[in-house]
Amino acid sequence: MVEIKNPLYNTAAPATQSIHADAHLRITADVTAPISVSTTFDYAKSSVDACNYGPDQRYVYSREGTPVLTKVEATLSTLCEGHAVVYGSGLTAAYAVLIEHRPKKIALGECYFGVKEVIKQYQRLVPGVQVVGLECSYEKVDMVWLESPINPTGEVKDISSYALRAHAAGAMLVVDSTLAPPPLSYPFRQGADIVVHSATKYMGGHSDLLAGIVVTKSAKSAETLRHARYILGTGAGNLECWLLLRSLRTLTVRVRAQSQTATRIVALLEGHRRAAIHSACHTPSPLELKLGSRIASVSHASLQLCATHCSFIENQHPEGFGAVFAIRFKCKDSALFVARHLGLHRFATSLGGVESLVDWRHGWDATADPTLLRVSVGLEGFDDLAKDWAQTLLALNDHEVAKAKI
Repeated sequence: MVEIKNPLYNTAAPATQSIHADAHLRITADVTAPISVSTTFDYAKSSVDACNYGPDQRYVYSREGTPVLTKVEATLSTLCEGHAVVYGSGLTAAYAVLIEHRPKKIALGECYFGVKEVIKQYQRLVPGVQVVGLECSYEKVDMVWLESPINPTGEVKDISSYALRAHAAGAMLVVDSTLAPPPLSYPFRQGADIVVHSATKYMGGHSDLLAGIVVTKSAKSAETLRHARYILGTGAGNLECWLLLRSLRTLTVRVRAQSQTATRIVALLEGHRRAAIHSACHTPSPLELKLGSRIASVSHASLQLCATHCSFIENQHPEGFGAVFAIRFKCKDSALFVARHLGLHRFATSLGGVESLVDWRHGWDATADPTLLRVSVGLEGFDDLAKDWAQTLLALNDHEVAKAKI
């Protein structure tokens, strides 16, 4: 059977990898990978064990593997600098890691609430599993689960420092890098043992597929995961794999553009917030007060750069930061007003798509701050998004002033 990962592209630029890393699997004249929806395949005439798809590929039943699944895993393996295994969703991928490694004590920090629910399901299957905080002692911890960047704030953690702590305690480090896919982040370079992604987000990038990825350092570990996936039927379908492969072709250009625009929007909104603050050397203008006085805070990796304890960020993210950030308002009603009145930001959950989204996380997660909005910046023009924010913040001011007069 052909090797899934193509070593010819290990040193190529990410944009080249995303387009050509599966070239060794091509057996037809199609420039774009064809959509294969078949669940079963003819055996070779010579033997049921012989290759039946080109000279070095063999497919029998789609639960085990398909041509397009092999292509997408080849591309992801090269992009992520490891060995990628694709699942039907990000949470399925997270569960696969737990089932494979069966940790007894997990150190867990801030993360997507769905991961916490997956761990609860795992605890039902394996009684006695303990969960401790990320900053607690790692004594008897066998798995450290680190989300970086963090959902929903877009802030980042020092992966290298957690890798050192985890390995010193004999634990493995799992990094959820969903919010910073290649080329923004390569967690193996900072010492991660396993990397997971919800491919529904930036990898998919078009809000039209569900998928998850586990990336391991060794081919053997990946094959073990694939065998379990085959038995349990937890893989992604043919159409989802094809959509994911289509999306990976433009991953680098999409993510870089979204990162740049998000960083500029964050700076703009943080500028509005600061300009509305009275100080000994600054008296805000009426317009500055209208734009920024209702903003309580803005959170994003780019705003961490000025902190002395965050010197790791430029080394960990030399290509830029994720395109998700959080903005908090002075009250819940203000947050909801903004979410409902932004014109170019769809008021919907999820993130990573070509369209900008704004989500009120408290609606999904009761533990989330009700004054917080998570913003996922898409591929719209910066000037248009900036105008959308300005119009909405001014409308919020007018709304609050009118409400105060009642």
